Formats: sequence, structure tokens, C-alpha cells
Amino acid sequence: MITVTGATGNIGRTLVELLAGAGEKVRAVSRRADPGAGATDGVEWVRADIGAAEGLRSAADGARALFLLLAGELNSRGEDPAVLVGAARDAGVERIVLVSSQA
Repeated sequence: MITVTGATGNIGRTLVELLAGAGEKVRAVSRRADPGAGATDGVEWVRADIGAAEGLRSAADGARALFLLLAGELNSRGEDPAVLVGAARDAGVERIVLVSSQA
């Protein structure tokens, strides 16, 4: 499984659609409980605060790969990115793609 954070944003939504279209099992993570109109079928949607290590750990649990989007607003009050990456590793994630903006 691949966990995608920021799944309702510009990058994340497109990535979720592409991965699901390629037959990957996808867990889409956002701060909203409802992904909104146009949610991709067959995708597991979860709500989580990925600015906190525990939120990220639970969202990434069981995933082999993680797309981690850390935007300035999201992480200005959150934990250090190194702590978040450690939480993902603790959840069993083997590969991480990190995209940061102002972080």
C-alpha cells in the first residue's frame, strides 16, 4: 500500500488518482473527513493530523511507501520533519517521498 498525505490538494489528489489508476492500493490522508466530490473509487480515505508523529504513524501503518507533503502552514506548528520521518519508519514504511514548502 502507498499512503499519500495532502490527498485533497493539488499534488496529492492527482497522485492518488494516478496511483489508483495504475492498480496500486492507496490510502489517502487529509485533514478533512470527507474527500469531497470526485473522490477516486477504491481508495481508502482517512483523516489525520500528520503534523503530529502519532497521527502520521497511524496513517502510515501497513504502508510500504509514503508520499509526505509538508507545507509551511501545516508544519509551522507541527513536529520536526525528522521526527515525522522516524514515525513513518516505525510504522514500517520503506520508502518516503518528501515534498516540502517553506518547511
